[in-house]
Amino acid sequence: MTRYRLDRAHLMVLAGVCFIVAAVGVLVAFLTAGGGDLANGVAIVAGVVAVVALLVAAIANLRPPVVLTLDPAGYRARGRHGEGTWKGVESVEVNDGLLRFTDGAGAITAFPLSLVDRRRRAELIREVYDRLNTAHGYRRFDPTDAG
Repeated sequence: MTRYRLDRAHLMVLAGVCFIVAAVGVLVAFLTAGGGDLANGVAIVAGVVAVVALLVAAIANLRPPVVLTLDPAGYRARGRHGEGTWKGVESVEVNDGLLRFTDGAGAITAFPLSLVDRRRRAELIREVYDRLNTAHGYRRFDPTDAG
């Protein structure tokens, strides 16, 4: 089983949003602290939101989420990008930054390559073709086998 993780560019956007949320939470907590029971409650909630936002940013950047998993049976993409079996895939193509899987019924599942770590994109494409060939019984031509 091979796991492909989210690209750093997307993680930096997530971290930026989390830092903005944390900054707003700290500001709200600072401005409402010491103003009575309701204000203190708001300050506590804002402080908790700030801490959670910072934790999300830290965890996501230390261990990026898996966006695509390939195993001998098939593939699973995170979110709305779907899943399928290698036996059910009729063809695969790469264009417009998308990895497109077409099944026997003609349905297309598209996965954006920009989600995968850019250093592993070529490896992903090569592995998809290898797994698809293996599932359909194809193998590389070996001139030493020719008799």
